[in-house]
Amino acid sequence: MNRNARIAVWVVAILTSAVAAGQMTAPTPAPELKKLDYFTGAWTTEATIPSGPWGNGGKFTDNVSAQWMKGDFFLVAHADFSLPAELGGAGAGISIVGYDSDKKVYTEERFDSLGRRVVMTGTLDGDTWKWTGENNMGGMTINSRITMKMVSPTSYTSKYEVSADGGSNWLPFWEGKATKK
Repeated sequence: MNRNARIAVWVVAILTSAVAAGQMTAPTPAPELKKLDYFTGAWTTEATIPSGPWGNGGKFTDNVSAQWMKGDFFLVAHADFSLPAELGGAGAGISIVGYDSDKKVYTEERFDSLGRRVVMTGTLDGDTWKWTGENNMGGMTINSRITMKMVSPTSYTSKYEVSADGGSNWLPFWEGKATKK
């Protein structure tokens, strides 16, 4: 193939790619993601941790600021929290919440300054969110579930439960209330 023929093939390939790219539409966020708008902004949580296998229990507090990542596919939340000292004390965390359209569930992946990583999936039924997951705490696999009931546009209650036996026996880890600032 001579030089001019190669240039012509190259130009046609570029133009074809440009036309194809121009016809592609940008992805749009799943409509289910709009339900997460409720959690945008600044929130404060206060909860009580009962005594249990983890120790004497005490108070849990959490200050969260959440906003949409550019594109509106993921909600990103930054948190400063405080647990009883025997549970790790004060720390910070980040979570990324989205929606899996194939599985029809909300997703959350959370990391904190105490070295924990939590992965959960959630559903919304009316005014109640239910999240379940599995994580590793001190070398032990812990199942967790949290139920969040939206009681107003600026507050929700939460109940967090844990299980170390695969989900047969659940222990209450905290019950509390979150308020939007």
